[in-house]
Amino acid sequence: MKKTAFLLAASVLALTAVRADVVEQGVKDSAPSGLLAGVARADITPPVGIAQMNWGSQTHVVAAGVDPIGMYATALVLSDGRQKFAMVDIDAGMVDGMEDIVRRASALTGIPELRIRLAATHTHSGPYISAAKGPAGIDLAPHRQMLERYRLALADKVVGAIVEANSRLQPAHLYGDRGVGRININRRVRAQGGMPAAVGRNPEGFTDRELVVIRIDDAQGKPLAILANYQCHGTVLAYENQLLSPDWIGAMRRVVEQAMPGAKCLFFQGAAGNQGPIEGFTGDLAVAHRLGTMLGHEVAAVAYGIQTVRREPRFEGFVESTAYQAKQHWRVLGPRDATIKFATKVLELPPRRYTPREIDDMETLVADAKKKLEAAEASSDPWKKHQAEARLRRFADLLADWKRPPDPTPVKVRVQILRIGEVAIVAMPGEPFAEIGAAVKKASPFAVTMFCGYSNGEGGDYMPVEPEYALGGYEVQRTPYGTGAAEKLIRETIPLFQKVQ
Repeated sequence: MKKTAFLLAASVLALTAVRADVVEQGVKDSAPSGLLAGVARADITPPVGIAQMNWGSQTHVVAAGVDPIGMYATALVLSDGRQKFAMVDIDAGMVDGMEDIVRRASALTGIPELRIRLAATHTHSGPYISAAKGPAGIDLAPHRQMLERYRLALADKVVGAIVEANSRLQPAHLYGDRGVGRININRRVRAQGGMPAAVGRNPEGFTDRELVVIRIDDAQGKPLAILANYQCHGTVLAYENQLLSPDWIGAMRRVVEQAMPGAKCLFFQGAAGNQGPIEGFTGDLAVAHRLGTMLGHEVAAVAYGIQTVRREPRFEGFVESTAYQAKQHWRVLGPRDATIKFATKVLELPPRRYTPREIDDMETLVADAKKKLEAAEASSDPWKKHQAEARLRRFADLLADWKRPPDPTPVKVRVQILRIGEVAIVAMPGEPFAEIGAAVKKASPFAVTMFCGYSNGEGGDYMPVEPEYALGGYEVQRTPYGTGAAEKLIRETIPLFQKVQ
């Protein structure tokens, strides 16, 4: 009897060893990390016919169709059992004016308002109204009514997505890694040869191509969410485009989700103030889809390589085969750190100042634009007239802004850092230049760090780095921040890392 029992036990152990050799250990073999995660998505595709006035050079007012990919808001809620944090990826140009969403979601979920972060993908092909853009002389009243109805519906859907994600919390594991994207380029074309600075492609300018990816798995190792962070304006589609679209971001998410079935991909725009697509300003949807597909495959490749639990190859002897083989199978050591810590600070940055010389130069540009408009009107060329009107509005709006009495009050900007174990997510409103994001990521003490712009909170608009002011151009002309603002933001953001360690 004893001998039979011994042989049976030996057989069981042998079978277990064989199975361990065949089936690799993964997330399912790990103890819980203590992290909980929930994801939910809402379709926020706007109706055809809504105002789409995103470009001063466009001749149309309303959208005539929809990108088949659609537009979405995706919510992720994280918890360590004691505290929660929510973040939402929204296909929109900006998240300004969405404060009510945060208040409502906080009341329904109990998540503090400061721990609910809305983030715009920064597509330029969504609903928008601006008297400074599109054809001149349009009655905007009916378009404003339709846009307001859409915004109310959008708010309900985003709030609902946050509530739903909060109700879906389940045990999870999280980690991240970095890769390289290839679809962006510096967009600040330098003034030269009598031509002014422009927005386009500048291969010589600073470009941050770092791609940061965070993967979240459930307790069985099935991907729940893939977070992608990259810096590139959603401006592949421009003034000729009449489709409502998430631009390249939609195709990127679609590729990731096809590669990792069951997972939702969230995109968080990086420090893209001076980063544009390598090919853009077109009306061809295929270009946006192609660039998004390119980055999507990069994201998926990085995501597949992420180990959300601690694993290592363990030496377990040798096997006699055609070659003398070492058994070094990957074994799970345990869960990764899932500690959640959060820090935020409102920074006071210097405001923009305009010298008398700058104002005089802008007055000259306005006067010249008026003359060119008169000539265009006399030519009976509709496109030439439209371009002249757009030029005059641009310069006149800037001049009116520059001539306002200077306000010495510092410009307030809120920055925040969320730490989840060895991963950190830094966020701020507005459009920071890529040098800002790169400097903060480089100074991070964590294994993987995202830097996100275009988020809710105090502050906004373009934030150039100091050397760019002397070079002029669109972003420098309209920024509310003075020289030294970016450098101060970097200096005061880096110490926040210590508060979440």
